[in-house]
Amino acid sequence: MPTPLNVFGIRVIPSDPRHYDSPEVRPLIDGWDFIKDDYSGAVCGDALRWLLPDGPFAVGEASHEVEMAVWCCCRSALDVVMRREGDTVVWVCKEPEGTSSYEFHFDAGQYDAEVARATRDREWEWPSVAVARELETNLRAHSTWLDTWTCEVEQAWATPGTLDEIHLVLRTHALEPDGAWRWLGRIGLVRPVTEEDPLLQAERLAREIAAGDPRTVDGMRDETPDAPLTNWRIGPRDFGPSSYKWR
Repeated sequence: MPTPLNVFGIRVIPSDPRHYDSPEVRPLIDGWDFIKDDYSGAVCGDALRWLLPDGPFAVGEASHEVEMAVWCCCRSALDVVMRREGDTVVWVCKEPEGTSSYEFHFDAGQYDAEVARATRDREWEWPSVAVARELETNLRAHSTWLDTWTCEVEQAWATPGTLDEIHLVLRTHALEPDGAWRWLGRIGLVRPVTEEDPLLQAERLAREIAAGDPRTVDGMRDETPDAPLTNWRIGPRDFGPSSYKWR
C-alpha cells in the first residue's frame, strides 16, 4: 500500500521590529502547526535566515539535517533529516533527548511549490530588511569582485528594532605569489533607509558600491579591535534554531 502523503505548508508569524523581535517561520503539516501543539514553548527558525533561495527547507539530491525547533534554553527540541526519494520529499523527525522518531511524506511538486511561494512572499518584511536582502543579492551577482578589488560580500542585514538603516560587511583579501588568497579583515558601512521603494534603494546603493574600489565608498570603515563590525550583528533572539547542521 502506498504511503499516505502529507500536505506541506509554511506560516510566518510576523514580528514588530520596533520591539527587537524576529519573524518566526513555522512548518505546517496538513495545516497543523505540530511544533506548537507537540513542542509547546519551542521556537522555530528566523524567517530572515530560513526563507531564502536554497535555504534549509530546500531539499536537493543529497539529504541534509536541520535543527527545526529549540527550547528557550538553547536545547534542541526537534531535528529533521530531509531527503528526496523520487517524487517524494521525506522528513525524518528526531527528538535529540528522547527516543521518538517519526516521518512525514510530501509530494515533491507540492512541497517545492510551497517553499517557492513562502520564499517569494515577503509581506512580513519591514522595508530596511528588503533593502538589505536586495542589496546583498545584487552585490553577490558581481562575480569578478574578488579578482578586481580583492573583496567579497559577507553579509547585508537590518537589525530588528532599527527601521531606518542597514549594515553591510565585506571581507578583504590579498593575493599571494602562489595564487592563494589571504584573508586580511573586514570593512563595513551603515546606510540610512528611506520610504522610497526598497528595490530602487538597493539598486542605487549596489551601483555605488560596485562602481569602483569598495574601500573608497563613502562611509566604509575598517574593523578594529575597539570597534569590531561583528558588534553590529547582536540580535534579539540568538537562541533560535541555528541550522548549523544544514550549513
